[in-house]
Amino acid sequence: MSALSTRWVHIATAAFFCLVLFAVFYSRPEKRCEAGGGRWDRSAEACIKPTCFLAGACGKLAYPAGRCSKVKVGDDRAAVYFQFGEPDRLHLDDAVWHADKGSSDLIVATFRGDKVQHLACPASQ
Repeated sequence: MSALSTRWVHIATAAFFCLVLFAVFYSRPEKRCEAGGGRWDRSAEACIKPTCFLAGACGKLAYPAGRCSKVKVGDDRAAVYFQFGEPDRLHLDDAVWHADKGSSDLIVATFRGDKVQHLACPASQ
């Protein structure tokens, strides 16, 4: 076999393996969701998009405290709801979530207008 044909065999083999890896990685819906900027909801087997706030469809998370590092003072309400899901309750300027399913620890975001003014999140303390 000539050096040129051997080279093409190696290129074809490498390309094949790259395609297989790509197919395996991106065939999982949660990876496609996250790659597209969404948040995978395991319980609903659905991709939650950042626009969920507009539709009131951000869902409920079992462990919103795991996303505390993604929220900061100054974020808008839509971004907070996308990260934490729909709040468990609203009181005046506060949105409140249970940090973990069944937990008494709370995440509290205080809003001024539509921006986070204060955030108390157990996972970030």
